[in-house]
Amino acid sequence: MGYNRPESKWLARDAMRGAYPHPMLVTLVYVLLTGVLSSVVLNFVSEPFQAAYFYLTETSYEVEEILTAIFTPQRIAVILVMELLLALYSWVMDYGYTSYSLRLTRREGPSYRNLLDGFYTIGRALAVNFLSALFVFLWGLIGMAVYVGFVFLAYLMHSVTLILVGALIMLVWMIAISYRYRLAVYFLLDHPEMGALEAIGHSRHAMRGNIMALFVQDLSFLGWLILSPFTLGILSLWIGPYMGAANANFYNWVVYGAFPQRPQPGGWNGPYGGM
Repeated sequence: MGYNRPESKWLARDAMRGAYPHPMLVTLVYVLLTGVLSSVVLNFVSEPFQAAYFYLTETSYEVEEILTAIFTPQRIAVILVMELLLALYSWVMDYGYTSYSLRLTRREGPSYRNLLDGFYTIGRALAVNFLSALFVFLWGLIGMAVYVGFVFLAYLMHSVTLILVGALIMLVWMIAISYRYRLAVYFLLDHPEMGALEAIGHSRHAMRGNIMALFVQDLSFLGWLILSPFTLGILSLWIGPYMGAANANFYNWVVYGAFPQRPQPGGWNGPYGGM
């Protein structure tokens, strides 16, 4: 039996309706702790560079003088370090939000504190994200090589079509590669004894033959994502946990062969009892 996407999404919405605190509030806290905090920090750090525009347009200083005074190696280094730290912080917070989403689908009563789960196992949270990104980059070089080959052929044959074909092949390849590692964090959450490389290996194995199902599910949220800006981002607070729960349902189905069910009186009787 194939993956039932409508049921997965229905169960995701059903889990959201019965959750406390409401998933939209948890997502709001997550957004404040990630996107908003990162924007504030980077805006503060890059303030001297923003001032450069003022001096270039509103004063008579020479361009060389402004660049020498503002774009110093020290300031550039500070921004690069801050961006690196924020990227690492984002990985750890994403780990926590994935933890929240997984527990939401299993109706385990998740709350705001689950957003910090990544900090309790920060080494594994950083390792799985770093290694996944590294493998995507390395495998992506193959797609890039194919694209360069098509560009070379297009130059020899004077065909723009070949460039478009090469770009399409590279895009499909990169998507397929990135989807291979989508379940790695879930494996770490379910198996505290597992290392990052082992989790990535399990994710690759689990995604064989299932990449298209998850890709189609992601595409099914496209309409909501397009509408979100027209609601000043408020809709995204609903879409975030909705997508997170649906993705967690996908993991549950791929790995355990069933979606989480409602807990019955007297205890949990879903496919995860005893875990």
